[in-house]
Amino acid sequence: MRIRSLAMLVAALLALIGFGAVGALAIPAAAAGGNLVSDPGFESGLTGWSCDAGTATTVGSPVHSGSQALAATPTSSDTAQCSQTIAVQPNSAYTLSAYVQGSYVYLGATGYSSTWTPSASGWQQLTTSFTTGAGVTSVGIYLHGWYAQPTYYADDVALIGPGGGGGGGGTAPPTPTGLTVTGTTTSSVSLAWTEPSGSTAAASYRVYEGASVVASPTATSATISGLASGSSHTYKVTALAADGTESSASVPVTATTQTSGGGGGSAWHPSYLAVGSVYTPGSSVDSFMTTLQSHGAMPNYGYEYLLGNDFPNWAATTTTLINHSQSFGMTPVLVEYGMNGNVDGTSVDFTNMQSSNWLTTYFQALKTAATAANTAAPGRPVGWIIEPDMMGYLQQNYAANYGGNAAQMPAATSAAYSAGVLGSGDPTFGSNLKGLVEAINYTIKKYDPSAFVGWQVNTWGVRDALKDTDTMGWTAGRQSVANTGTQVANFLATADIGYHADFVAFDQWGQDFGYLRDPNPAGDIRYLNAAHWSNYLLYVQTIRASLGLPAVLWQIACGHLNSTQTPSPTYWNSSGHFPDLDDVTSEQYEDSASTFFFGDTFTSSGNNLAFYGSNPGADPKISVNGSTVTWGSHMSDAASAGVVAILFGAGTGTGTYGVPEMVGANQNAPSDFDYWVTRTQSYLASPAALP
Repeated sequence: MRIRSLAMLVAALLALIGFGAVGALAIPAAAAGGNLVSDPGFESGLTGWSCDAGTATTVGSPVHSGSQALAATPTSSDTAQCSQTIAVQPNSAYTLSAYVQGSYVYLGATGYSSTWTPSASGWQQLTTSFTTGAGVTSVGIYLHGWYAQPTYYADDVALIGPGGGGGGGGTAPPTPTGLTVTGTTTSSVSLAWTEPSGSTAAASYRVYEGASVVASPTATSATISGLASGSSHTYKVTALAADGTESSASVPVTATTQTSGGGGGSAWHPSYLAVGSVYTPGSSVDSFMTTLQSHGAMPNYGYEYLLGNDFPNWAATTTTLINHSQSFGMTPVLVEYGMNGNVDGTSVDFTNMQSSNWLTTYFQALKTAATAANTAAPGRPVGWIIEPDMMGYLQQNYAANYGGNAAQMPAATSAAYSAGVLGSGDPTFGSNLKGLVEAINYTIKKYDPSAFVGWQVNTWGVRDALKDTDTMGWTAGRQSVANTGTQVANFLATADIGYHADFVAFDQWGQDFGYLRDPNPAGDIRYLNAAHWSNYLLYVQTIRASLGLPAVLWQIACGHLNSTQTPSPTYWNSSGHFPDLDDVTSEQYEDSASTFFFGDTFTSSGNNLAFYGSNPGADPKISVNGSTVTWGSHMSDAASAGVVAILFGAGTGTGTYGVPEMVGANQNAPSDFDYWVTRTQSYLASPAALP
């Protein structure tokens, strides 16, 4: 209760000094000295008002006058705000008033004054006054309630003072569409949009960040400069007619400015540990992402697969991913899975990399995808995770035959030249695995110079050592984990995976373990507790440090441990609780990854309690109180290990999804009851800084 009370007090103080949020819908001006508010009594429904989605309507009772009034219902994460932006005159005095009913109802003008009532059981008039400054031609007015409070009512809103906007009274232009982030630098964000045809043409535009106008271009593009490096920004755009009448606001987009450094001469990750998700564009998926965007920060990255049984469509898949992910402010990442032809077999990569015919088709597809990326996102970073499992299979099954040296493994690298993808002006790469790796990295950056690239490696390239601490003791087991990582790193170095590379990627199964329903998790290699995840970070740190590259964790399972005590926002689950994953229904399986990285408190019993409560390394973030286990967040530990991004997502069609996907049964909503998106948005509100 103290947290809620303090938040309300701070919000009230902010509102009183004019920091209430406001929408971006402008209204035709009225005659000088009259009421400038359009539809002040809500007699035309919500026409002329911009209200938070799904929270507002008009009712016939109670009303202060006329036949209609506003009724708006806050949620646990939304204040149910309704607003207008009204044309005014500079250096002029105005009085704003409204009749309201309800608890914690606010009335204000953005950037000026506001007022509120803690409780109005009947109609109560709120009034505030302000004077515009020099050069001010519009002002936003707003009404809103407070989080999780009952429905509030408002009627007869009035803004009295001289009208502006050249007389107004016109028709608003159509709402701009297709708002897209077209580029970022360390200090700027570039935007572009389209304007649908209509009876009223747009004479100019306004770009809003929150309630503030940050650009007023006449063209359908704008660049906002002077921004902080690695900072996140959400924008909307409106269209203005010649008389100043303003359209409703576009669908928002979010962008993050670049940080200095990064691969390929461009900054591809922020200054904090970033989070990403598997993302396959589609109508139902994008509908969910639009809803997600209204609740907070979006994941930093969205990744999709380029499969070896779909070479002809690589360019189209690339273009679609880039356009859609950028519309949500996510950096696109391509997981290039071509060498094995989408056949998960231990010998497929080894066979195909020696086939000139296969590599001819492969390199041609790689070129078309990289070219498409550069066309769709010129000068902007697009990620490439290269050939998951390939290095693991080659080291595990073939390295010993070649002295552990990838430069001795044969590969038909010359196919890149005979296919016309590389030519006489390019380096000559050897006919071996080392040369093939170098040719793949080089090809991507030749045709997509702003790409950031990394090969994927496995925990089982030599053997899976993550549970060595269970059998060898903590100190000796940790040393064994590091030794195994060094063996893997030595082989990867002979393959030169760091050539023109920006990171090294690691997965961890990618399949939620809960479907096994093993009553003894300690005896199953797939089940990991917090100590094993700490070993995983040691393994990652050992390899990435040896190669001199940062790490990206990829395809980290989205399931979480059941009986979580993390409350659910009521907009996801009306009960305020996350239902358990039943470990039976497809795509609803437990895993410990999200619990470890984001941190959580949960209850357990029996073998599970002993397993998840185990703390052989004396991790101060792990505690047990009876049947209750607490794992603190380990995002800062991941950052300290050199991890710059964690990309979550199911590794199989039956795995748990943190966002909906165009496969399986959960195409409209995540299969985890929105746990992962809740934890992600909570984390991104205060992320772990990179060292």
